[in-house]
Order: sequence, then C-alpha cells, then structure tokens
Amino acid sequence: MAEQCATHHKQHKTINLTLLIMLAAGLGLMFWYVWNFGVSYGGDKAALAGKSFTQLLGLEFWDLLFGGHGFLAMINDVLIYFMIGILVASWIRTYKFHIRLRKTLINYGFSAIFLAAFIGVFSPLCACGILTTVVTLVAAGLPWAPSMALLIAAPLMSPTTFFLTVNDLGIEWAVVRTIVAYSMGVFAGLLTWSMRKYLDDQNLFVDGGIPEGDVHDADYADERLRCTCREKFSNRVARKYKNKFIIFWAKFLEMNWMIGKYVLVGLFVGSIVGRYMPMEFIASLFGTGDDWNILWVTLGSVPLFLHQVSGSTIVYHIKTSLSGTMDNGAALAFMIGGPVTAIPAMLLLWSMFKKRVFILYMAISLLGTLFFAYTFKYFVFVPHVDSGSPVFASVNNLPGGERSVLNKSQKDLQMVADPDGKGMIALHQDVEGGTSVVFDSGLTRFANNSAGKYDNGSYLKNLAKWLEDRASGEVTKSVLVYNTYVDKGMDKNSFTQNIRQALHNPYKVTVTDKATTPELTAGILKDYNQLWIINGGANAKGTFTEDDLEAINSFRDNGGNILLAAGPAKPDGDYTQDVNQLAAEFGVSFSGVSQTNEKLSISNFGRFFGKIGEKLQPWFEAMKKLRIVTERESA
Repeated sequence: MAEQCATHHKQHKTINLTLLIMLAAGLGLMFWYVWNFGVSYGGDKAALAGKSFTQLLGLEFWDLLFGGHGFLAMINDVLIYFMIGILVASWIRTYKFHIRLRKTLINYGFSAIFLAAFIGVFSPLCACGILTTVVTLVAAGLPWAPSMALLIAAPLMSPTTFFLTVNDLGIEWAVVRTIVAYSMGVFAGLLTWSMRKYLDDQNLFVDGGIPEGDVHDADYADERLRCTCREKFSNRVARKYKNKFIIFWAKFLEMNWMIGKYVLVGLFVGSIVGRYMPMEFIASLFGTGDDWNILWVTLGSVPLFLHQVSGSTIVYHIKTSLSGTMDNGAALAFMIGGPVTAIPAMLLLWSMFKKRVFILYMAISLLGTLFFAYTFKYFVFVPHVDSGSPVFASVNNLPGGERSVLNKSQKDLQMVADPDGKGMIALHQDVEGGTSVVFDSGLTRFANNSAGKYDNGSYLKNLAKWLEDRASGEVTKSVLVYNTYVDKGMDKNSFTQNIRQALHNPYKVTVTDKATTPELTAGILKDYNQLWIINGGANAKGTFTEDDLEAINSFRDNGGNILLAAGPAKPDGDYTQDVNQLAAEFGVSFSGVSQTNEKLSISNFGRFFGKIGEKLQPWFEAMKKLRIVTERESA
C-alpha cells in the first residue's frame, strides 16, 4: 500500500469526516420528516395507512434514490457536464499548466496579483489543494498579495465547476461565478498588498519558518508539509510510463473520485433540502424581499463545508422549492462564502501561520462575500427574475402591462419571474419523461401589438426551444397555437403575426382558434410537438369539453409539450378560465389582475450572456445527444 501523505491525508481525513457528518445530518432530517409526516412523495394513502415507521422509511429511501426526482435521476442530469469538466481538469494537470503558471508568479511584481487570480480561477484545485501550494510559494519568496489572490480565487471556480453550473443554473450564472471568483482574488490581493508592510517583511509561520528542501521528499523535516503525493495512483503511473495519453487517463480516473465525492454529497444534500427542509426557513434565507438575508447566508456558510462543485446543485434545489423567485444575491453569497471558508483549509491555516494571517484571510472571505453579493444584487441582477433561465437567453426587456397572477402549489414548479412578488412566468419540467409546461400570466407578450417590441421575439423563440429540448417523442419543430376565442375576446388574427414572426425559423407554426377549430382531436394534434394554448376567450367558465381534454392528454402521453398563456381575470372579461382547466393538474392557477410596467426589466446582460450561450450551444447539444444515446443503450 502506498504511504499516506502526511499533509494531504490529514486534510482529506478532515474532509471525509465533514462529508460524513453532512450525510448523517441529511439522513437525520429524512428520519425526522418520515416520523412526523410520513412519506414525502404522496403515494396511495390507503396502501400506506397500515405500514410501520420502518417500512415507510424504506419506501422513502427507495424513492429518494430511484424516484423520478431522486438521487440517480439527478446524477444522470449532471453526469455529462461533470465528465467534460473532469476531462478539462485532467488535461490541465497532465501537462502541468497550473504549475508552470504558478512558478512564473515569482517573476512578477504588482501585476502578479491579477495573474494569480486568473490562475486560481482556472486551477482544478480546491481550498485544501491550493493551500499547501501557496505555503511553498510564500516560503520560496512570493509576496503575500499574489499568494492571497491565488488562495481566495482557487476554491471558487474550476473547469468542472463551470460546466456543472451551466447544467444546474445556466450560462449566465456560470459566467457570473467566474467573474466573481476572479474579482474576489483581485480584491484579496489588493487588500493584502495595502497591508504588505505588516506581512511581507516578517516571518509569519508559527514555528519561525519552514525547513529548506523539497516537501515531496519522504524525509522532509516538517511533517505538516511533508507530502507523498508522488505515491498517488496517477503519479506512480507517471513515473512508470512517459506516455502522456496514459498519464492523462490516470489523472482522469483519480480526479473522478477526488471531485466526484463532492458532487455526490452536493446532489444528496440538494435532494434533502428540496424534500424535507421547512420551506418557511428556506424562503426566509433565499426568498426575495429581505435586505438582511445575504448577511445571514454569509455567516451561516462559514461552518458549512461546501465544495465549489456542490454549490450550484444545492442552489438549484433551493430555487425550485421556493414559491416565488430566488434572491440571486443570497444564492451568490452561498456559493462564495461556503467554498472559500472550507473548514479543513482554515484549520491548516490556523495551525501553520500566525493569527494575523488567519484573521486577514477570514476578513477577506467575509467582507468580499458581502461586498460582491450585495453589489451584484443591486447593480447586476434584476430582482424577481431567475437569472440564467434558458427562456431569458438574449432577453433584456419584455412587454408588461395588465396580466393575471400565477400561484403555485408544487415544489417541482419553478417560478422564473414574479415582479413585485406576483407570479408571472413559471416552468414545469417532468423528469420522468412526461409533459413539460410553460405558464405565462400575460397575453400581451403573445399579441400582435408586441411583435418586435423589446426582446419579445427572442423570448418566444426561447420558449419554443425550451419545450423542444424537453420533448420525449420525435422532434418535428412544429407548433400548434390554439386560441380559445369563440365569439368574445381576441380572434386568431390578434396572435398570428407576433408568434409566426418570432418562430418562423426554424419552426412550422399553425395558428387557429375555437371558432375555426371547435374541437381538438388526436388527429389534429398528432403532427405537432408543441401545443400553445392562448386563453383569448373572455369566458365565464372553461370551454374545453371532455373530448378536448382527452385529446390533450393523449398529446401529452405521446411526448408533446404545452404552453399556457392567460390573463387578466377581471369580472368583465376573464381570460383565465380555459387554461385553468389544464393548469390545476400541475399545481398552478391563474387568477386576479396585476398591473406591471410597460417595459419589464429581465436582465442587465441578457444579450451578452446570450451570445456566450450561442457560442457554447454546439457543446451543449453534443452533450445532450450523448446523454440520450447513453440512456437508450442502458435501457
């Protein structure tokens, strides 16, 4: 057996213990929930009535692992993105690009701060992995300013983290996390540089310094830094074989476990949060409308060992569990504060350096987290909007006006826009291969007077793309727009121009209404992937017949997806009753009236992030196809 690394083994032992504690806490929360409330997934109440606590716990654990929203389903969702990130990180480590760049830092002066932050962002190392490297660089004469920039930036971003964030939260969040990670590194470097006379001219090691020599030598004098990482599997392979291809795959296999355990724990914790955490508590921390929640999340993340690759997964489950949209500033604070204050790294920092170094590190971590979280909340993110949602790609503004209000009662429905806390746009994605649905509480965005207005065309095309990507049947890029108008309300000509103009390339669009097509049949719907139902009839009650509803259900069973647009619901003209016949099944209702600004702000950087997404789209499409092929082969 290979000799254990005296430095990293201690860190990994602490890490593994912390991960086990997190798993135990999650299982404890599941036990508490089942004991008090029974199973979380519903089920046949009559069949569950006579079962013991142990039996219910077994059923709950089975659904947690194998259910449609379970642990294995989530692993399947992130697997391709995880593998792409690991491949990139393995390539970096195989050719030692991060080591080459770090060595050049000593040759730079003040500019080394900016280079160190850049290296940290693209380094595949976490807080624990980067700390021993920084220690040796400081001992070799690298000033504290670039050392601190590297130490702060590295735990916040890596190639694997970038791709997993794209999968969990969208391209906008991936870019934001990268920008913030680099900015945090620069912030740390500049603040440390301003205090250089208290740091660089003094020996700040607890024991007065570190011995000369190579920390990788087995007889290195300081056991705190003695590192036998050369005995790791990939390093033993590298000593035996000179072929870079073989070394690359050794690094790849090794990093699958090194990073994979954080992903697995993150997925598990995310699923636990989504199922069992009291929603009132989650909403108080991550819901919109509280200026203090960023402070509480930042302070709360210090004792929580959160690896960078776990953060986006947990945030995804938090935002889908909320009744409204998530506070993006609080989410950003969670994804910064947790990784940068990793307990194992802080313990080593405390034990090796004089306390002023530890205090400076913690001050930078907390102040930087608060500064960037509040800055992005008030100057970058648009409140009450899910930043990074694919339906808002390349969208800065949308038409507003009079609309109804969306109300949700199911956890798996995600509210992506709720101006003033009143639901406007929501998404339902069925992970078991059923129907995915878009809900929009305003007809304004679909009517002809919105054609070409603001970024409405991009929004409508995004809706079609989002539904198309989630189609479980054969994709034909065909959309049937069905207006429920009969004799009072908006005729089909009110919708034809806007929708066709937005979707004409590459979709085939047919627009009709209840007056022209009195009955929806399976024969009419069989040629379409998407059914857009526009509540254009001002009716006192729903106009869909039993035959209509049966045809729509058959369309859903065959893999078709649906958009429901309705509102407002005024006494003299209710534009919600038709779609409410269908929305109730998904835990949604359209009701009432809400007046919004004529110009609704969605994103301050929509087009910028949209262009980045377009550049990366071929990669995402390839990953999606690969996942589909893998699923078919496994089936």
